[in-house]
Amino acid sequence: MTIKTFDIHFEGVPQEELTGIQGLTFGAYSKSIGVRGVQKMVNRFLKCMLTSLGTDLSDPDYGTPLASAFLGNVDRGTLVTLARRSVIAAEAKVKEYDAEYALNDEERLSVARIDDVYTDDSLNGVFLTITLKNVAGVSVKVLLPQIME
Repeated sequence: MTIKTFDIHFEGVPQEELTGIQGLTFGAYSKSIGVRGVQKMVNRFLKCMLTSLGTDLSDPDYGTPLASAFLGNVDRGTLVTLARRSVIAAEAKVKEYDAEYALNDEERLSVARIDDVYTDDSLNGVFLTITLKNVAGVSVKVLLPQIME
């Protein structure tokens, strides 16, 4: 039996409004918005990838080291390595969740891969392009906002 559930919508903070490390917002909506399908899968992946490892009290193994790297003095090479490891860790955690719950094929992650990691000296940051593919075969490209050093 497939469970019909919704996730809460969130989106990236526009570059010009970025302050500190808060990179996600619920958007300009007056009420929370439920998402499902491919967007639900994308949200669950990004939430896991951008959650500091060990900060979820109900699951200490949830999250990745990437978010913590934003707070430290990390060189670009280390940041790129952490980004690659974080995609692998988030993929494994999301698949673990998918196996535990009866989600439809649009909401279940099949593969996550980094397409491009590049640095931009003029913006002093590292950028990630990630492709997420669900079990239904739909692929979505995700561009993470600038990861500031």
